Amino acid sequence: MYKLFFLLIISIGLQADMFVQGSKSVGLKLGSASIGNEDYTIAGITGNYFIADSLSIGLGYEKWFSGDPDISKVTLETTYFIRATDTVRPYGGLIYRRILISGSDFFGRSYDDTNSYGGRAGLAFVKDNLLLSAGLVYERYDSTQRLFDDSETYVELTIGFVF
Repeated sequence: MYKLFFLLIISIGLQADMFVQGSKSVGLKLGSASIGNEDYTIAGITGNYFIADSLSIGLGYEKWFSGDPDISKVTLETTYFIRATDTVRPYGGLIYRRILISGSDFFGRSYDDTNSYGGRAGLAFVKDNLLLSAGLVYERYDSTQRLFDDSETYVELTIGFVF
């Protein structure tokens, strides 16, 4: 029922070495998705903080526009980056999302907010002040509503700049 077509994250690192303890980053999300015959435009913001070298925690918010029902997501995530070489860093992480849904179905029944949880894995490429990453995200939904399948897997792409 739910299909994510495209998700791009543009991230700005606020320190020269983005993977060391104390580093921070801010990101913008842009994308599109559909649920049933409703098409959405996705916009969001994320923030990450490295609590230890190579280990970040993050908080994000995304708003889904132009579809019904109205959807917002709050995300808590953690990601660990493995230093394979100076330029390549495989990563893995965990995700928890609270999905806020406003609206009702065809029969006038209100949708319930729901949770999802899952993981991500991929490769990050770092060169000078540029970070490019591509990975897969798996999410499992804690919902029996018709809006969501039990789970989904999708691609995430990130472009990052470090200052």
